[in-house]
Amino acid sequence: MTAAPTGTRTHPPRVTAARDLAAAAVLVAVLAVLPWTEWGNLRLLFTTLIWTTCSIAWNLVGGYAGQVSFGFAVFYGIGAYTAAVLITEAHVNPYLAFAGAALAAAAASLLVGIPTFRLRGPYFAIATIGINEAVRVVMNNMEAVGAASGYRVNEMVGGQRAPFVMAEHYLSMVVIFAVALLVSILVARSRFGLALTAIRDDEDAAADIGINAFQHKLAAHALAAALVGAAGGAYARYAAFIDPGGVFNFNNSVSILLMPVIGGLATVWGPIIGGAVYGIVQEELVARFSQIHLGLYGTLLILAILFEPGGVVGLMRRVWRALTGRRVQGGPVPARGVKA
Repeated sequence: MTAAPTGTRTHPPRVTAARDLAAAAVLVAVLAVLPWTEWGNLRLLFTTLIWTTCSIAWNLVGGYAGQVSFGFAVFYGIGAYTAAVLITEAHVNPYLAFAGAALAAAAASLLVGIPTFRLRGPYFAIATIGINEAVRVVMNNMEAVGAASGYRVNEMVGGQRAPFVMAEHYLSMVVIFAVALLVSILVARSRFGLALTAIRDDEDAAADIGINAFQHKLAAHALAAALVGAAGGAYARYAAFIDPGGVFNFNNSVSILLMPVIGGLATVWGPIIGGAVYGIVQEELVARFSQIHLGLYGTLLILAILFEPGGVVGLMRRVWRALTGRRVQGGPVPARGVKA
């Protein structure tokens, strides 16, 4: 057995997972009590949790498996429309509607993934762009759900329109975020996660040791799509109105991709950091300066690729090494190392 390099701290996987789970529990507890504190800007926190959940989900496919998808707005939009129809037409409990949204998005991910995961590199990325735009055009012409005019969500309780309770919307999003974070931690410390990493590093070599790359990519894609779909469903209920130009917007797909890249790919906490930064920047700037948030985030992406390919988490690890002289295993994947 090769000894660990001098100055390197190693932790058994179970210890590392327990540490991540403990940190996640603290984070979720803090988020749950924020509505009752003076810092509880619920609209900002709600939006940030939606983006952060999508960021965590994309990292499962783009970070661990190295499959760069520009089509996650498809699953976000499908989740939003599924929940909206279930709540408005079938009067389904909103939380069951979120589960239905997750299932619909996961099913859609199989329809998307079965043909596209037979492609590699830029061909896969280009295919997901085409699918995103094709679905948006189809939804723009689907009269059953309002077509380009959009669809209004009417939640009824006892024959009357349900009152808008921001704290309830926020807490439901906290639960979805907590599930996404738990999934991320479990995947990162599992054999499934190791298989995805092997596929990212060398798909042919992974196949040689018995890993079915196609099935693993499909499974990760479905899991990620389900999380994004649930977040889309929560957004539809909160907004009470959705339209194809909003939820299926290609900018959403780009944003979902940028967040984990800037935060730190193939890490548990990188996508959360990236999502938090994006959510705050978007909520605070987009109302005052339209589209400036994308320019600012694009600038951050360029700086990350040029000076710290491991994202914010990579920068934090570099600072930690400089301060302590120790290395920490399990660093982020450099952004330039992702095969597009």
